[in-house]
Amino acid sequence: MVVLLIGAFIIIGIFDYNMILKQERKKTFIIYFSLLILGFVLNLLLLLNKAPLSPVIIIEKIVNFFV
Repeated sequence: MVVLLIGAFIIIGIFDYNMILKQERKKTFIIYFSLLILGFVLNLLLLLNKAPLSPVIIIEKIVNFFV
């Protein structure tokens, strides 16, 4: 399953790589591939049956830091 996940994300990256390079905007390139990598990590965690961190935990730590 992990091999299929890696293959799927590589194919998505290859198809979209040409479209993003045509726009010649570095910001779009960085944002798109950051989201692609984040999606890969979340899918990998779900595939390995590991729950990703809840955003509530991170927000609570930030609030406690400032309060």
